[in-house]
Amino acid sequence: MVDKQTAGFLVLVAGSMLASPSHGQLGCSSNPELALLDFWFGEWRVEDDDGNLLGSNIIYRMLNGCIVQEQWQGSGGGVGISVFYVEPNSGKLKQLWVTGQALSPGGTKEKELVAAELGEYVQFLGSYPNGDETILDRTTLSKLPDGQILQLIEISRDSGESWETGFRGIYKPVGSGRR
Repeated sequence: MVDKQTAGFLVLVAGSMLASPSHGQLGCSSNPELALLDFWFGEWRVEDDDGNLLGSNIIYRMLNGCIVQEQWQGSGGGVGISVFYVEPNSGKLKQLWVTGQALSPGGTKEKELVAAELGEYVQFLGSYPNGDETILDRTTLSKLPDGQILQLIEISRDSGESWETGFRGIYKPVGSGRR
């Protein structure tokens, strides 16, 4: 049995090993699909339209630049991690999102890039089951004129005929914040 302190240290060591470039391996840092997320890199404070704290988020590249990782910490205690990667066979940018409620509807999501403009916005679309229905889930990240980021997550229960907002957050850089 490993105590909490030792387990935390092991996770920290493993994480630093994953983040370190490996010599002699082909990296992905010049991949144009992953570069679509560069405007989102950094450490962020996420607020609603009224300035209330929704949470914090850190976005960075790992594994020789082959993935972009997102680490979300909600102000209410919820956590989630996204991994963005390019699927080798299709060449498409994909997202895998997992939360601490992974077994609940929407607790894990897989999405695919459906629209983008370099340095300006990206939009991902996926679906997940919820009982007898399938819910479409669309995430759009847009760079605002002041350098902040708007994240809008919408869902549709009618195959995309109509959309309702599930999450709307304004990303504000923390400190120097941007990587």
